[in-house]
Amino acid sequence: MDFGLIQKHEAFIKERWLPISVEFMLQEGPEKKISFLKEAQRQASKEIQNIEEKSAFIEFLEIKILNMQNKLSKNGSTKAQMPVQRNETLNTDESTQEGQYTGKTEPEKINWKGSQTQLAYLVQILLENGFIEHGDHWKMCAEHFLWQGKPIDNKKLAAAIGNVASINKDGKPKKAEILESIVSDISNLKK
Repeated sequence: MDFGLIQKHEAFIKERWLPISVEFMLQEGPEKKISFLKEAQRQASKEIQNIEEKSAFIEFLEIKILNMQNKLSKNGSTKAQMPVQRNETLNTDESTQEGQYTGKTEPEKINWKGSQTQLAYLVQILLENGFIEHGDHWKMCAEHFLWQGKPIDNKKLAAAIGNVASINKDGKPKKAEILESIVSDISNLKK
C-alpha cells in the first residue's frame, strides 16, 4: 500500500469520503459495511478519472475494509473468513500492528455533545478509577474527541475541570452523576 499516495491526496479523499461516510455509518453490522465499502471501490473505479486519486481513494477504502475484517476476526465471527484481496501488514514508522493504519490521515473522532467540562470530568474519573493512565491524557483526549463538531484545545480542556471546582462546591459539572454511574458500571464489570 502506498501511504504516501494516500497522504498526497488526503484532501481529495476527505472530500470524496464525506458524503459516503454518512451512508456507511448507517449500515448495520460489519459484513454489510464491508459490502458497502467494496461497492464504493467499484463506483470509484468507474467514476474517478485521475489515476493517482483513484488509486489513493481505493487504497483508503481497502484500509477500511481490512480494519472491518480485522474487527470481525477479533470478534470470532464465522463470516470473518471473507477473502482478503491483499495480505500485507499495514505499517508506518509509528506502528507495527497488523491491519491498523496509523499514518498521517487522522482517524474519525468522537463528537462529544456534552460540555467540555463534562468531558474533562469523565477523563478525571476514568483516571481515578484506573481506566486510563496519567500522562498526556488531555492531549490524547483532544486527539480522539471533537466538541460540538470542532477540535478541542487540550489546554482548555485541562483548565475546564479547574473552573468547575471554583464555581461549584462539589467540583462537579452538571449531570456528573450520569458520568459517575457509567464509570461505576464499567468498574463493576472489572470485578
